Amino acid sequence: MAAQKNLLDSVNVSEKIGEMPKRKVNLDNILVEEIGQFGRYQIRTLMLTLVVVVFGAWGATEYIITTARIKTRCLIPECEGTVATEYSPPWILNAVPGSGSSFDNCLRFDSANSTSRSDECPAEWFNRQKKIACAQYVYENTHTVVYDIYILCQYGLACDEWRRAFIGTARTFGTFLALPIVGFTSDRWGRRFALSLNAVNTAWVGTLRYWADTYWGFVVSEVVESAIGAGAFSCAHILMMELVGPKYRVAAGATMNTFFSIGQIIMSLIAWAVPNWRALTLALYVPQFTTICYFWIMSDSVRWYLSKGRYKDAEDFLKNVARINGRQLSDESLQALKENAEAEKIRIEDEKKMKSKEPWLIVLVFRNRAILRRCCMSPVWWFTSALVYYGMSVNAVNMSGNRYLNYMAVASVDIPGYWVAVLLMSRIGRRPVLIAAYWICAACQLGYIFLPTSEF
Repeated sequence: MAAQKNLLDSVNVSEKIGEMPKRKVNLDNILVEEIGQFGRYQIRTLMLTLVVVVFGAWGATEYIITTARIKTRCLIPECEGTVATEYSPPWILNAVPGSGSSFDNCLRFDSANSTSRSDECPAEWFNRQKKIACAQYVYENTHTVVYDIYILCQYGLACDEWRRAFIGTARTFGTFLALPIVGFTSDRWGRRFALSLNAVNTAWVGTLRYWADTYWGFVVSEVVESAIGAGAFSCAHILMMELVGPKYRVAAGATMNTFFSIGQIIMSLIAWAVPNWRALTLALYVPQFTTICYFWIMSDSVRWYLSKGRYKDAEDFLKNVARINGRQLSDESLQALKENAEAEKIRIEDEKKMKSKEPWLIVLVFRNRAILRRCCMSPVWWFTSALVYYGMSVNAVNMSGNRYLNYMAVASVDIPGYWVAVLLMSRIGRRPVLIAAYWICAACQLGYIFLPTSEF
């Protein structure tokens, strides 16, 4: 009787287990429980993506160096003929407005009378009450596009600040175009293809800029490069975040951002060694052709495989990750992941049908006060951050002192910020970190007002 009772109990337990719903398995479950959140495979992939991040930093910010302002002065034909041999001759303050050892970059004193060329160039030769714009310029150096475009095309950018600054604006516009382009490409052909395509596009368009002999040719090359190449960073970021377990995701993201800053530092060192913008362009972009091999040495996104119904590719990929990490991946988990992906696709289709009967998204946003408030505030945050970040980065090369050291200093200070955010957000939350960061930034910016003029 006891044996029969135990047998009946076992059957009842088995029936109850059979009636229990299957455990929902997603990619995060498999990363945490089976193949590992951050093993050898993830480390290898991180190393590969960090190379793309460094190259991306070069492409995104090289214009700051190659279009940097060059100190200029007016050519004084009364004193030096049509070709100047010295940027700052001893008599320069007789002919150009200035104070101390500095002088105006764009104005000169009008000639008092017709004079012949002389090495002395006394102040009596000039009407110091009347200032006029330069007819021709003398450059302190020939390192950036400001000089080259003037010489080759008579496009005087020496004191034409808006045209010089417009190059950065044009590049930013190209980055805006990159977002929908890379989104379509990665959804249609996969993240790996989009990453390789954007990286190679950056390489060949950037290299072609070496031969840009007109102002608009240079501008167009910047727009095209950013439009079809700036998406490499986002592709690399997505690939890495999908492959790393939840525990290490924030740290992996901070590491990628850190190497973006390191890429800026490396670029500044290269520019210091190779100051001419054409030679610098080749030094930065030719090495990026190596990224063409990423199409073969990197795997695509697991989530993309699942969304496209390519379950065999997803299975092979996850098994390979488990093998390299020295872990085991069960067939039951793979089957559950497949079933979950199919259920997710059905759910999304059902949501689409339901949403087709709902009002437009903009109407729903206005109906939800919390979402509307965030949609109104977020652009202000981004706009403010962009003004401060790019304002400091772009103008770092125009401050007094060594422009390359200045730029390295501005890039370096980003690194502690990334990791302070990682440490604090998990402890005190995002809102206090965000508010404190903006207030500290505002205090530092306002503090410039009270610095003595001798410090500038």
